[in-house]
Amino acid sequence: MNNATKGGTKLGNRVGINITPPEHILEEFPQESSYDVVVVGGGPNGLITAAYLAKAGLSVIVVERRHEIGGGLATEETLFPGFYTNPHAIYHMMVDYMPLFRDFDLAKHGLSFVKPNAQMAMVFSDSCHLLLCNQPEDTKDSIAKFSPQDARAFGKIIRKWRTLVDELIAPGTYVPPLEPIDMIEAFERTPLGREVLRLSEMSPREIIFESFENDRVRAAMLYAACMWGLNPNDTGLGFLVPLLIDRAMNKAQCYGGSHKLAGALSRVIHASGGVVLDQAEVTRIILHDGVVSGVECFDGRIINAKVVVSSLPPPLTFGTLMAGNDDVISSDGQGSTLTAGIPAALQETAHHWEWDGWSFFTLAVVTKEPPRYNTDDSWINDAFMVVMGFDSTDELLSRWNGVLAGDAYSVPLGGHSSVETRYDPTLVRIGGHAVSFLQVHVPYEIEGGWDLKKDDFGTKLLETWRRYAPNLDDDNIVMTSSETPLDIETRIATMVRGSIKHGEYNPLQMGVFRPSDTCVGGCTPIEGLYLCGASSYPGGLVIGGPGYIAANSIAEDLGIEKWWSTPDYIAHYKDTYLS
Repeated sequence: MNNATKGGTKLGNRVGINITPPEHILEEFPQESSYDVVVVGGGPNGLITAAYLAKAGLSVIVVERRHEIGGGLATEETLFPGFYTNPHAIYHMMVDYMPLFRDFDLAKHGLSFVKPNAQMAMVFSDSCHLLLCNQPEDTKDSIAKFSPQDARAFGKIIRKWRTLVDELIAPGTYVPPLEPIDMIEAFERTPLGREVLRLSEMSPREIIFESFENDRVRAAMLYAACMWGLNPNDTGLGFLVPLLIDRAMNKAQCYGGSHKLAGALSRVIHASGGVVLDQAEVTRIILHDGVVSGVECFDGRIINAKVVVSSLPPPLTFGTLMAGNDDVISSDGQGSTLTAGIPAALQETAHHWEWDGWSFFTLAVVTKEPPRYNTDDSWINDAFMVVMGFDSTDELLSRWNGVLAGDAYSVPLGGHSSVETRYDPTLVRIGGHAVSFLQVHVPYEIEGGWDLKKDDFGTKLLETWRRYAPNLDDDNIVMTSSETPLDIETRIATMVRGSIKHGEYNPLQMGVFRPSDTCVGGCTPIEGLYLCGASSYPGGLVIGGPGYIAANSIAEDLGIEKWWSTPDYIAHYKDTYLS
């Protein structure tokens, strides 16, 4: 094999093979180029940041290591040939609030969302069920079967909580966070602000138990509040409970697959003169005299830039990607390194960053007909999400505590399911079939390893599913496929240890501390370096906050005139609660 190189180019050097690219490739993608802004990582927040800045007139390039952009905005047929699935982001919870949908006319790119009324069903072993709907009156009717008192309480609570979400929590998602003492002082001035502070000091379990009396109602609400990573027993983040329960009844599905959102943002970037470069892993953020000057890619290509925006978690941004600039002084034990010349606060953040204490195991199936549950209520079969496996809060808490202790097999084995093709038939290339999944919380590491336990765990999960949906028999199932936390990490390397949010939600990694109180508003102490990923405030789950906040900070720091204006609901929040 010819290992000659030309012009210093070494493509494929990760496997020890040097390949000379054709001349036209070298001309189109030179070994050294310059842009105003380089965005590291083409996930949702990286694309959002790039779209705003490119339309503002800056020369922008997005550099993505995978074969396609989008990160969690993936729609693939890797599980089933001929059938598409959304392996990460199927539930879009903040489409009502994300500024990008107002600022960009994404509908012209064919982007649309479906929001079913039947949002979340919880089915119990005795065939009883509870339904959370987009319309509160429908939810009240369902709750009334278990407790008329809780139905009345829900009507009052959801009105209060939706006001909290509209006035404070949702708009606060798109504004840099305040220091804790400043936030307390600001929120203490209004009744709604004081209620947010009160809830913040409570655990999700305490809030749910204070609000409802029936145990099955409590179980459904607690699952909705904690399924994305809130520990039911931890205090400090209780203000997220109203948001997560409200959003559990306002989820939307991206028609045509979640990747269509990534594709629409990519077209906005290209239309504004930007560049999106995939299969081009960044291996180093370049510093000159403590100032960012660009990045280096795996093939030796240098991209010079005034601004580097990283969507990667702290151990990668401040560790691995900085390691080539100075002598390595320590390692975090998970493959990331810390280097001299990086501010001590950032080294501490990188070294002690906590990944999620749990991840997901997903069993996906292709069936001739979708799951039918043990109920005579058609709304349950049509629900966007169906939760099963738990008959009480004690069982739900037992499962959660077992997972956090590292036991994937802790009983009961339960989780949430969706029929992806019910509201998006475009995912099926073979008519008359359905694509569904059942997803459960599990630890990243288990005894014996996921490679050996994957098939066995998938079998047990299918047994659980069949108890609630007996039509999932061998005659109905065409294909099955399973994904472990290790598979998640393999597909998207930034989801270290299967961390779908790039880092645990706890009081020391939220608010102004996400990822560090030296990195507020996407800024960092390193000149020219900004952050825009899920490990930055306010967090993950494709809510768009980190990308939007970073774009605003960069435009302000560079003195670039913003073509976009502040949405009224955000302006109201800033004027009422922050001024």
